[in-house]
Amino acid sequence: MALITRSILNGYNYLVDKTDDRVVDLPFLQSVWTVPLLTGAYLYFVLNLGPKLMANRKPIELRSFLIVYNLVQVAANVFAFSLGIDFLRNYSYSFVCQPLQTEKNDQSMVELRLGYIYFLLKILDLADTVFFVLRKKQSHVSFLHVYHHTIMVLSTSLVMRYLAGGHCFVLGLLNTFVHAVMYFYFFLTIYRPEVTRGATWKRYVTLLQMAQFAYLVFHFFRPIILGLDCGYPRAVMWFVGMQNVFMLLMFGDFYRRAYLRKPAKVHEH
Repeated sequence: MALITRSILNGYNYLVDKTDDRVVDLPFLQSVWTVPLLTGAYLYFVLNLGPKLMANRKPIELRSFLIVYNLVQVAANVFAFSLGIDFLRNYSYSFVCQPLQTEKNDQSMVELRLGYIYFLLKILDLADTVFFVLRKKQSHVSFLHVYHHTIMVLSTSLVMRYLAGGHCFVLGLLNTFVHAVMYFYFFLTIYRPEVTRGATWKRYVTLLQMAQFAYLVFHFFRPIILGLDCGYPRAVMWFVGMQNVFMLLMFGDFYRRAYLRKPAKVHEH
């Protein structure tokens, strides 16, 4: 037992020592345990505690709240995306092979702030699943939905803690654009459901998500295939690239079931 405890403490100290000193004072990143505990609580609520609490209760009416929530998400993601575009205009950035910058210069600090905004948005995204549970729409709480939200929070927190910026910047840039579109669609499904009910164009929201994953597979595997030394850990490129392959396959399966096969009803992310 003492050996196990010592190993845990040594691992904790190693992670603390490797933490980017630019993020140590930021909320949610001050301890290596905060985000794992947060995601653990999220998983416990949406998969266990929440459904049990709602089992003998009526669905909670959240229409007005969800209208505001989705509009806030649209505005926040548009804001983050616009900041990302301004960053590309003001600083040099290579879409082929962008190194990690850890020194405290103007570019790296702007990149860090953008990454932190994106990280906070991923935490906010967890609320989606909580709302499904409170509205007793547990069928919406699919493996794809829960896995995607969980892995995004965990992986983004790790990138922020140890590898903020660099080649991963593009992921946040694309994702904020896609999420702005996605949350606007969710807003319409609640505010003007007649517009989205049975609409043929809603499949394009899923196609946009798939296009994002496809480009990110290309973005992260291109330096590896070309044998480029980007000054960014190759193992991380492999991990992020494979995660996007997985998400592309999962969303592709969803698209096939939702739009290419009749008439099974499935729920979108």
